[in-house]
Amino acid sequence: MDRDQLVDLTRRALKLARDKATDLAPRVHLVDAADYTSVERHDQDRAMLMASPQLVGYVSELPGPGSYCTKTVLGRSILLTRTAEGSVKAFENVCLHRQSRVVTGCGSAKRFTCPYHAWTYDNDGRLVALPGREGFPEAAIASAAKPGAAGRRKPQAAIASAAKPGAAGRRKPEAAIASAAKPGAAGGRNPQAATASAAKPGAGGTSRLRGTVGRDGQAAINSDGLTELPAAEYAGFLWVALDPGAHLDVAAHLGPLGDELDSWGIGRWSPLGEKELDCPINWKLAVDTFSENYHFATVHRQTFATIARSNCTVFDSYGPHHRLIFPLNTILELDNVPEERWDPLHNMVVIYALFPNIVLSVTIANGELFRIYPGDRPGRSVTVHQNSTPLDLSDESVAAGAQAVFDYAHATVRDEDYRLVEGLQANLESGARDQLMFGRNEPGLQHRHISWARALAAGDHAAPRL
Repeated sequence: MDRDQLVDLTRRALKLARDKATDLAPRVHLVDAADYTSVERHDQDRAMLMASPQLVGYVSELPGPGSYCTKTVLGRSILLTRTAEGSVKAFENVCLHRQSRVVTGCGSAKRFTCPYHAWTYDNDGRLVALPGREGFPEAAIASAAKPGAAGRRKPQAAIASAAKPGAAGRRKPEAAIASAAKPGAAGGRNPQAATASAAKPGAGGTSRLRGTVGRDGQAAINSDGLTELPAAEYAGFLWVALDPGAHLDVAAHLGPLGDELDSWGIGRWSPLGEKELDCPINWKLAVDTFSENYHFATVHRQTFATIARSNCTVFDSYGPHHRLIFPLNTILELDNVPEERWDPLHNMVVIYALFPNIVLSVTIANGELFRIYPGDRPGRSVTVHQNSTPLDLSDESVAAGAQAVFDYAHATVRDEDYRLVEGLQANLESGARDQLMFGRNEPGLQHRHISWARALAAGDHAAPRL
């Protein structure tokens, strides 16, 4: 985001703070309590997330060739790697043999050996070794000399797209994501997107597992590696699609917001790790807590309210996504400071809500990421909380300070937001009232629920055009 835009947002935030006001929605909005308790709605929500591009982390979590990280999304373990050519790939973290997780955590490795029976894969996902080979005569072992192997590709080459055979070699190293719906559209998009497609078995060096069983009970493995998922790095973040046959088009998903997210650079800042919250609340209740600051003066009286103003928000929508500006208490001091001397990020927090389940928070020293997923039933959810910082973590005192800020923010969400809404979930499940009310002073909250409702009404669970 350039300085002119930051200054304009600061002007808007300062006026609201000065007037003790907030941006308003056109009217009060009502939502059915069953949206948080119904098994049918729970299943629809999970399908909506499954069909959506999934932001799963920062590109800085894969800092160089050979690096890898593992993520859990809707209960599925996913392995992301950066190959020798510099491209990002994603795979189901499931061994071809007995479905053990092949690897855990993050680090750097050229090979991944399953801890169960030592089947081994390279970071292109190909099966490269297995002990007791005689027991699996149909298993295909990859070779570095294999035609089309990764070693023959140019450095930084994008993953080839099934939509355009051979197109990757003609594109720039960080080609845009190809979409079958819009052939050729990727070339005009943000250059930081990687091309990804798993629509054709074998694309990118691996194929989906296909096991066939004959009438005699004998099985044949006609796959040469882990099941590959479409993957991309875009706007500084790692993205995957959960359907191996999907075409992942993050540029289309984010629209004009993509360049703005990328400009912050938070996905390239140093990562500070992950913390998980498995809570007895519906996933939408978890998301709701980040969609307004009306509650700061009461719920966060001794924490966030000492830093940021309550019930004072600048709101802008971008299709199914939106941005909130939470002014800090210091913003009124700018009344006596010329605009050319303003330092906007010292006076506000920027919150992004990305459809359908992502929250990003940007401050001068932190880039927080909340990935929020439905649990195994309507009254359960999992929040994965990550943080990154532009600070130099090689200084031990700086690193300790950055970690302390992360711990503080996490504890506040856990002990104040989520603990309080556990009571809301219980009331919703009791059937005491049929509806919840979202006020005009909660435009972000309204926008979230309207976006979800329109996506579900569309039937294909795609992000709606608002």
